[in-house]
Amino acid sequence: MRKTCVVFLLLLGFICKGYAQESFSFRIHVQISSLKSNAKVILTLQEKNQWTEYPVESESGKFIISGKTGEPAFAYLVLKYGNELDKGPRPGNILELFVDHSIITVNAKDSLLTSSVTGGAVQSEFNSYQRLIADYKNQNLQAISKNQIIREFISQHPKSPISLFAIQNLSLDGSFALDPIEAQPLFDLLSPELKQTTTGRLLEKDIAIARNTSIGAVAPSFTQRDTSNHMVELNSFRGQYVLIDFWASWCKPCRADNPQLVKVFSQFKDKKFTILSVSLDNNKKNWQKAILKDRLEWTHVSDLQFWKNEVALLYGVKTVPQNFLIGPDGKIIDKGIKTEDLEKRVRELVDK
Repeated sequence: MRKTCVVFLLLLGFICKGYAQESFSFRIHVQISSLKSNAKVILTLQEKNQWTEYPVESESGKFIISGKTGEPAFAYLVLKYGNELDKGPRPGNILELFVDHSIITVNAKDSLLTSSVTGGAVQSEFNSYQRLIADYKNQNLQAISKNQIIREFISQHPKSPISLFAIQNLSLDGSFALDPIEAQPLFDLLSPELKQTTTGRLLEKDIAIARNTSIGAVAPSFTQRDTSNHMVELNSFRGQYVLIDFWASWCKPCRADNPQLVKVFSQFKDKKFTILSVSLDNNKKNWQKAILKDRLEWTHVSDLQFWKNEVALLYGVKTVPQNFLIGPDGKIIDKGIKTEDLEKRVRELVDK
């Protein structure tokens, strides 16, 4: 399975009618009945693309997290024991939930894997949605697609922020890339009020981006600076096959893919094929060092804005590595090509 580095831009905060104009307080009670040592619970909540962490430590197993938010929001809860505070959480110690004005209660034994979550209407709807998806996965239902399950849920909950969440999580390949052919009809089922919320408008924009970067569309043009501070324009590569490669020096899966990219570039660079790498770095020295170390002898650009890279936003990139293959006419031929399949795909094009 191909690993990726993911940004949780997808997991946006949600607004319901009645919450858009003023903030409200939230409160979460977490009870770990068999706490083995000092532990910390961290709630990470997003509102308007800003992530906020609420860490609480306890030795008794009782944690109370409180704060304010202007809208019901998707969040995730992490449990870490004392000796894990500088490490990633154990499998099963991450819990997804929705925060609103209701009191949410989380009860668990010694991990979040088998915890129970109770709360208000939004959390109840989220619990129902998660059960539907879990049943689909566990039963491996061939006759019923995930799209159909989501459509039925949205039809029954056209005003629910969980319906927005469901559309945003349609992607099955881990890239968080929406298919506009699937997403648009589902979006059309939403109530007018939900479409006009902040998240509704953001989702509508994401669908438009997905449409603009779909296979067969003309690749959106862009200009960014290379490592020598020269401006590079995508359209200057017309007449060649171009792999737009989104990566970063800090992304381990990207670095693991680079040897194969080097191999493909070396094989086909004299056959009207090249690579244009867009880095999501925010440190120029690290970016340049990685290019030299990995021997990436093609054009590299970046605005050093991390996940806010303008090209990444233009192409709806929410995880790296990610790529788009552009034809000599500037149209998108393919995208999300696995590195192990790239050589065959390029050969099919340049040798025909």
